Amino acid sequence: MRRNEFVKANANAKDAVGPNCSIDDPSSCTLADLELMYVDALWNYYNGGKFTLNDEQYDRLREELNWQGSGFPTLRRYEIEFVQAAISYSRGEKIIDDAKYEELKRRVKAAGKRTEVTALLLYTKGKQLLDEAEFELLSKDMLKLGIDVGMKGATCTLSKTSPELQNDTTQVLTMYAALGTAPLLIGLAPGILLGLVGVELPAALSLGFALTIAAGLTYKLVNYTNLQNAEILKGQCPCCEMPIKQFFGGEKPLEEFEHKCQACGTQCVLNRPRKLIVMSGGLKST
Repeated sequence: MRRNEFVKANANAKDAVGPNCSIDDPSSCTLADLELMYVDALWNYYNGGKFTLNDEQYDRLREELNWQGSGFPTLRRYEIEFVQAAISYSRGEKIIDDAKYEELKRRVKAAGKRTEVTALLLYTKGKQLLDEAEFELLSKDMLKLGIDVGMKGATCTLSKTSPELQNDTTQVLTMYAALGTAPLLIGLAPGILLGLVGVELPAALSLGFALTIAAGLTYKLVNYTNLQNAEILKGQCPCCEMPIKQFFGGEKPLEEFEHKCQACGTQCVLNRPRKLIVMSGGLKST
């Protein structure tokens, strides 16, 4: 892979950082934002590009990452070299010989907990530089080394997101109201038709009849579509903080649902009775 392709990935990475995040105000950034910012700065530097942070910004970023317990301020050159080689191999290209690549794999595999740092680096740069099929090949190859490619690791370990799930009652009521619209119109139809032929019914009688019909038909419709006992639980991904929204309902609603974040791939379990994310990234909420 040509060096300028690696440098170009740094420009694409800006889209991954939150729009409100600023290096001049670290409190406006999530831990994931700060780690991505740090990775992109070093990635660009190690690949011959211009260093994207001045000395003051770089020191501020390192201090904030250290304070939050991230492993990224100790990002090593061989980790970046390994990611470059792995991405190139996934594209059917070689930038180093097989012996060097095997040596880098051995060092990464022996790094233990630090493989989580490599996993995030592989995820962010793989998404920027590979197509879908190449990224899938990369993920499978890395699993053989015990590296689960994704935004996990340090980003998730100290996540500040709440494990609680909230029931979106407004959306549930909106759903039931939408289901009841047609039955209500059916219930109002007789009074409207009688009015057209000159037969006036008391408003209370007409409305009461319509509401009774609407309630009965809506109840039947809800049961028929298996939407009774509805709850729409909302929360945040414990890794990348993307919104989680999951519907539970039916005659016997599920107590738990396995959720996989579409943004970062983090898997977690949503517990309906407790309204909690009870497991995320191997960690359990109490």
